[in-house]
Amino acid sequence: MKVILLALLVALSTPALAQERIAIELLIDDSGVLLDADAAQSHKLLLLSHLKALATKRSGANAKVEVISTSYGRTVWSGTPLAIRRDPARAQELVDAVSADPGRCNNLPGAFAELQSNLAQLERQGVNTVHIIVFSSLVHTPRPCADLTAITLPQLPPSEGDIAGALTNSQNIRSVSFYWVSPHQRIVWEQFLSAAFTALRNGGARVTFFDVERSKSALYASPFNVSPVAEAAP
Repeated sequence: MKVILLALLVALSTPALAQERIAIELLIDDSGVLLDADAAQSHKLLLLSHLKALATKRSGANAKVEVISTSYGRTVWSGTPLAIRRDPARAQELVDAVSADPGRCNNLPGAFAELQSNLAQLERQGVNTVHIIVFSSLVHTPRPCADLTAITLPQLPPSEGDIAGALTNSQNIRSVSFYWVSPHQRIVWEQFLSAAFTALRNGGARVTFFDVERSKSALYASPFNVSPVAEAAP
């Protein structure tokens, strides 16, 4: 009888657990062209503190977190808010992963291609709620790049890859937030992503786009609303 009762409880709890399959994708600029790098680092740490705070929430403690480096164009850290809170070594790895290196180039097409790959993998894993955070000045360094590479701002977004498609090819995206955008890049990127932003909003996703100054105040509030119920509300 106890075995039957236990099996029934597990069966009844399965739909509730399935509703809470949440992922957070962080594209973090760790390149040498990140504006105001010292201030950027302190605000990255503020962002990570909000991420860590999700460990106290039932809906966010075990959210899948993936950090994509914009310089390497690949995922450099993955884990959960609970792991950040409970494991100091894993938390330090995350801090190291988001720290900028003045010697690095920036590979924005590679970073967004990695995002698209991660989103496809999350869909195969049954994750149905994804939040995307892009912390970048959105300045690309064409290959090859070196210390003397000339960059003129405003700079047109890179033509390689499918950056807009990375933000629109998944039906599971609930929010997209850009932080630390160069004021010189804000208008060209808003125009570049205008159709993608419209599609996201029409699909019910929340879209925010902050330049450096607005990011400084915006990041004092948590950008993470991980409740599937709250995100589905009109």
